[in-house]
Amino acid sequence: MNFQEKILHHIESAKDALALEPSNSNAWMRLREELHRALEAAILAEHVQPDEGVNESVIAKKVETQAEDIDAAPVMERMTEVEPRKSAPTAPLQAESPPASGPSIAETLYEQPITSLQNTMSINDRVRFAGELFSGDVPKLLKICTELETASSFDSAFENLVRHVVPPVDWENEEGASFEFLQRLRRLF
Repeated sequence: MNFQEKILHHIESAKDALALEPSNSNAWMRLREELHRALEAAILAEHVQPDEGVNESVIAKKVETQAEDIDAAPVMERMTEVEPRKSAPTAPLQAESPPASGPSIAETLYEQPITSLQNTMSINDRVRFAGELFSGDVPKLLKICTELETASSFDSAFENLVRHVVPPVDWENEEGASFEFLQRLRRLF
């Protein structure tokens, strides 16, 4: 069997292992082993010269000999300078055309409705929102989020939020966490 046939054989075995039961850890180990064997056969196949026979022991010895030759090769004491390639003149870069009008993907995703405030907040968001709106009280933030999610409209949710906010908050400051929280609250309704 030549190396190309071995590669195909191991890949087919890997497919069979994957088809059996991928949730089984033994199947994954078999898949990994077969793919590793296919890779080894592919590496060995690179060393086969077209005019040589495909005697595997000869090729394996040749690969070992080449590895020994590399290890035994003297290190060059002097490096030679290589002249840089002269490249053909290129045309100046042209400015890209402006993108098509309309909202970007990020804007589209940011405007999509949400079902839960808590699910949209990372740990950092929770700490930031709690720090700016509830004097750092994260459990209070989560409790208020649950209440806001059950509100019937944005207006009633906003009124409830304003009642529970501790420090005075500038809802219009687009740089602040309060504005971002308000935007998420709008997406809830």
